[in-house]
Amino acid sequence: MITFQVVPRRGLDAYRMVRSKVIHEARTWSWANKKKTRLRHARAEAGSIEVGHADGVMTARIHPKTPQDTFFLTEKLIGRLVAWFNDDLAAINIQFSEAEPPKATRKRKR
Repeated sequence: MITFQVVPRRGLDAYRMVRSKVIHEARTWSWANKKKTRLRHARAEAGSIEVGHADGVMTARIHPKTPQDTFFLTEKLIGRLVAWFNDDLAAINIQFSEAEPPKATRKRKR
């Protein structure tokens, strides 16, 4: 699993910048839920990106549907962040971790 930490320049909020851009201008990105914590690319079958924030720093965790989609979502997210906010970002940190096992689903009792 890949996790990003998007650090803006002093005085800016990376999450608010991304949220505003996705709501008003983005053509290939949209929010997958009302809380605006899950980003989805127009190619929705690739998976989604879970977004969080604290003190102006945005975190993004890639949740691909297949292992090949990891590259696709990572490339698209970093590319868009650089294109949209080149002058406003201080750093984009990438962390690699082992994939989490899928959660067990509950079965209904009849």
